[in-house]
Amino acid sequence: MSADVRCTRSEAATSPNEAANYRQVLARIERLPDDVKSWFQIVPELIEGYEWEVSISYVFTKVETVKHFTLYKGLLKRHRTDAQLTWDLLDKDHMSRSRFLDLYRIIFDEPIPSLITAHLAAAETVRDRVAHGKGVTDAQARFCLMEAFAFAQDFNDHVASSAGFRPFGEGRGIRGRAQPLGKETTRWVLRGMGIPPSNAKKPAAAS
Repeated sequence: MSADVRCTRSEAATSPNEAANYRQVLARIERLPDDVKSWFQIVPELIEGYEWEVSISYVFTKVETVKHFTLYKGLLKRHRTDAQLTWDLLDKDHMSRSRFLDLYRIIFDEPIPSLITAHLAAAETVRDRVAHGKGVTDAQARFCLMEAFAFAQDFNDHVASSAGFRPFGEGRGIRGRAQPLGKETTRWVLRGMGIPPSNAKKPAAAS
């Protein structure tokens, strides 16, 4: 998609998370904190060189990855679970949107503030159209990315203030000097949190 097509709407944005043209989306990326921006380094190239669907799909892949990492880091830091077993069980979990919100509340003993989840929900309405092969307008695409970046920044800041680590930051040293639980104890702790969920399919018995 050419720059000319993206810039057909020249009027000023009507809200902080609306962008009048693609350059305002690029400027929003530049304003992100360094740790958040590092996850979206190639997005400007995608925006300038490809259809909007490409950058939207890429951004949401990164957002989903960070959501997974946040639960993982929270379990290690707050509940001292074994790293490998925690990762394995989370990796097998079907992490729907509502499932993520439920697990976050359980692990961190608080919900994600609604003002933050509202950014994500707004972006997801456009992302879902992309995922299901439906068309999106330039304005919808720009709004989707702006809301996704707002979520990323606000979510990163919130977890940093409430849980003591930044989801978009490095995970090294997340546990500090605390000794991890053993695998069997970890399994029971995670099971108490519903990880894996009780309705998860068990592997078929060997014949």
